[in-house]
Amino acid sequence: MIILIPCKSLDQGKSRLSAALDVHARRALCEFFLCRTLAMVCTLVAPARIYVVTADPHVVEIAGRYGASVLADSSSDLNRALEEARAAIAARHPDMEGLLIMPIDLPLSTSNSLSSVVAEPGDIVIVPDESATGTNLLLLRHASARTFQFQFGPDSYDAHCSLANEAHLALRIVRDDSLSFDVDLPEHLWRWLHYSRADVDLPSDLT
Repeated sequence: MIILIPCKSLDQGKSRLSAALDVHARRALCEFFLCRTLAMVCTLVAPARIYVVTADPHVVEIAGRYGASVLADSSSDLNRALEEARAAIAARHPDMEGLLIMPIDLPLSTSNSLSSVVAEPGDIVIVPDESATGTNLLLLRHASARTFQFQFGPDSYDAHCSLANEAHLALRIVRDDSLSFDVDLPEHLWRWLHYSRADVDLPSDLT
């Protein structure tokens, strides 16, 4: 299995939190999420099977600390960036049997919860967000790992499910509170901070 982590420029990430955090705090939050995600996925697969797609030189440096490879993000469109990254990965790994798209902003995720998703059978495994409109995790297997069309964006959960069903692919849906929670809006941030303050060494900007 290959894990692919898309990461925007740290200065541009989490713009919808601007009402709650200034640009410095948002950057610190994104860096914290990135480091946490890289450390966690390194417990699941070898660093040689972890890729980060980004256009941010600082993200490149952080990924290098964990031994992850970096692919250049040459597009402002997430789906196109993922398609280009996947093509590069497939060329390097002809044995690729699975591809997990892992965002950085799932702060309640654990190695165990991710392992449970990976253990699910099926060509496509999806973890929707809390509202069941977005796609928090997307696991592609077999031929789908190379051909399934990414549909991230508004209502991506329904779009991914519809595409899988139209193609008669074996689809599994996993509903897990630790994976459905993401930090997009200020109310998500406050919930996470309340939950994590005693358990996580947060960036100083957030304490």
